[in-house]
Amino acid sequence: MPVSRRIVLALSSVLFALLLASASAAATPITVHLRVEGSSKTLFEGDITTQPETFETESSKGPHPCDYKENGPGSEEGKTFEDGGNESATPTTALHDAALEIGLAFNAKWFGSGKEGAGNPGDFFVTQVGSDVELTEAPFDAWGYAVDDTTAVVGGCQIALAPGNEVLWAYNYFNLKHLLSLSGPASVSVGTPFTVHVTDGQTGAPISGAAIGEVAGEVTTTIPSSPLTDANGNATVVLAHAGTVKLKATQSESVRSNGLAVCVHNGNDGTCGTTVPHEPITKGEPEILHPAPPDVAMIGGVKNGHHYPRHGGPRILRGLVQVPADGTLREVRISLQRRNGGRCQVFSGTKETFVHARCGVTRFFSVGGSESFSYLLPAPLPAGRYVYEIEGVNGAGQPTKLVRGVSKVVFRVR
Repeated sequence: MPVSRRIVLALSSVLFALLLASASAAATPITVHLRVEGSSKTLFEGDITTQPETFETESSKGPHPCDYKENGPGSEEGKTFEDGGNESATPTTALHDAALEIGLAFNAKWFGSGKEGAGNPGDFFVTQVGSDVELTEAPFDAWGYAVDDTTAVVGGCQIALAPGNEVLWAYNYFNLKHLLSLSGPASVSVGTPFTVHVTDGQTGAPISGAAIGEVAGEVTTTIPSSPLTDANGNATVVLAHAGTVKLKATQSESVRSNGLAVCVHNGNDGTCGTTVPHEPITKGEPEILHPAPPDVAMIGGVKNGHHYPRHGGPRILRGLVQVPADGTLREVRISLQRRNGGRCQVFSGTKETFVHARCGVTRFFSVGGSESFSYLLPAPLPAGRYVYEIEGVNGAGQPTKLVRGVSKVVFRVR
């Protein structure tokens, strides 16, 4: 082949790759919740922001697209997950991005069929995440995935994800019967028995014989005093130390469960949403019928304008309300707003999670009536821009004013 011809072809290949990368970059990133369960430990559990991508692995023999527009539409038993052919992130792009973010080994084979960009060109078949590599001989352990607890039979680049989807990748997926789902209280007192519930996330059926373990780092260790779940999927757990504890359910024939974060408090110690009891009013002390408003509310521990690393953002929201000598405090309220990729959320105190809201909306919820408080968030903050505000409300319903840098701070989590 003439040299000029080879140069033209080489330039054409480079241009095609750049166009693919440009198209992927133009798509709107979305945030989904991803959990990656390896053979012996949880490799990742949290929010990940992802988008359509073109990437290359050690086994893919060149770069290939992983995009619903290029690889879909996918269907399962005649049911199309999403009609159309718009650019969209996929379960495989979420896994690939998480592996890159935390430095996990990642490999996938490419199976192509037809011309890329026209119809269904093929897909990546994930062969390695971390140290878990597919077995090509019996028992044929391999990576598989589910979206919102629904197992898919199409490839991981052939389903369009939507913001907020729950994506699970697990090793030895196809040799296991159940996807364990663990639920229980968000906060408990030290030494007080409480009940957790284990079901099959796919069917909702209770799972018996599951062990409840405490997560240390990435490894789940069974709590010795905790019995296995009964026929109703219930088990009684007692935690002997204060702080935040993450629990998981495990069973030999199942994918280990989601992590359940439990805040353990020591009675009314001011943590986990509890409030320290007020001092009793001295006999003969006059009752204040028209209390003055609290003087000022101050945020503690969160730096205004600070950029926190991912997984290093504030987990406990603290504050202090100074009350005049002749004043009373009815309650303290806080608000936490998040903005990321043009989408906005506020934290719901009743649901204990972020919910979608219009940008700029402030939604306060009560954290009790103590002058000093701390509130434990159920999970680490995902990437985004945050606005944290606190206000004290007196007996007449008058709130304190918001003061930038004092009772209102803005920070980012990268």
